[in-house]
Amino acid sequence: MRSCDTDAVYTALRAADPDVMDRDELAELIEQLAHHRSWCDALQVKATRRQRELAAEGRAEPPRDLLSRHGGQSSKHAKTADEREQICTALPSFEDALTAGSVSAGHLDALANSVRNLDDHTRAELLSLQADLLADAERQHVDVFERNCRDLARHLVASAQSGSDADELDQQRTRSNVRRWTDRHTGMCHTHLELDPVRDRALWAAIDAARATLRQHDGNRRTPWAQLEVDAVIAAIGGPDSADRVPEITVLVDHHTLVDGLHPRSVCETDTGTPLPVSTVRRLCCDAEILPAVLNGRGEALDVGRSARTATRPQRRAVRAMHRTCAHPDCTVTVDACRIHHVTPWLQHGGDTDIANLLPLCSTHHHAVHEGGWGLTLTPDRTATWTRPDGQPHHTGPTIDRAPDGVEPPPRHRSSVPSN
Repeated sequence: MRSCDTDAVYTALRAADPDVMDRDELAELIEQLAHHRSWCDALQVKATRRQRELAAEGRAEPPRDLLSRHGGQSSKHAKTADEREQICTALPSFEDALTAGSVSAGHLDALANSVRNLDDHTRAELLSLQADLLADAERQHVDVFERNCRDLARHLVASAQSGSDADELDQQRTRSNVRRWTDRHTGMCHTHLELDPVRDRALWAAIDAARATLRQHDGNRRTPWAQLEVDAVIAAIGGPDSADRVPEITVLVDHHTLVDGLHPRSVCETDTGTPLPVSTVRRLCCDAEILPAVLNGRGEALDVGRSARTATRPQRRAVRAMHRTCAHPDCTVTVDACRIHHVTPWLQHGGDTDIANLLPLCSTHHHAVHEGGWGLTLTPDRTATWTRPDGQPHHTGPTIDRAPDGVEPPPRHRSSVPSN
């Protein structure tokens, strides 16, 4: 988001007529709206701070009550705005950047989420990195910044615990629970299952396998995705072979982290991006078969050329190792919910079923490429170029969003390809 003059933006917004704009004009309008929204959010921060001062003097209600009553906000959004002001008070440079439009309220909310459950010492340590955090926020998409803040908080907690990062997993296991109830109005039955990351990934590995089987039998693709998810859960739990099924869990960790412990750019997580304690991964490695990046445990080649049209399980495993989400730069749909797309079409143009030709795309972006007229190419270093249906270049950038050993992938930029 680039900084610009607030008065000029307001004047432009008053004169804007989206109904007659082309794509580039709409993009400019969206940027102006984002800048104006940031300026309004910064003003609300100042109002919230003043309200807190008045409340402390007994001359007004707490900020959350005012935001909810007079701001037309839900109690949840009022709480978020309240926490946003506290972050700005602790990090004045972020408030200035919000006013200038170089960061958004989403960046501040990401910071608030990352420090919410930290103790005072660790919180202060994270916030002391104000300059580095602001530099990241000004160049990173909110989703990337939020993940990096979360990883930084995890690194600081692990460092403070002198390597006993398994304590967090033990606490999560203790808090795990299951609850059942029936809605008296709809008659629908609810099951709420709260699990630690390891057992959650084991459960969803079984569900993912069941869903893949169901999709193979759903030849016409007529079953809605939500219903397919429900059927997969039931199949995974109650299928005839469920008791004997051993779910496959893929854990991704860079060598530096595995040997020496967490560092600021560690990768230590499940294939869906859920962080795991390093000590837990080390324990899992004692009993696990470690699969190489190119060959599986039996030495089978991942690149199978034209001997198969659909991606093999080892290939899907390799795709998950490189991509957390859909390969579109603005999409956060997880890889497990994506289709494996042949960048050079298998049928029409003889594209190989090789890793170098495969990318994960969600259903929306898969449709955009196949039926929507969007162009997509991929270089050997997995840099993708998206081209609009009118032939104009739209976005060029890396698709891999995991970067161990201090190598940070370039930020993904917003674009106008349809998103989920």
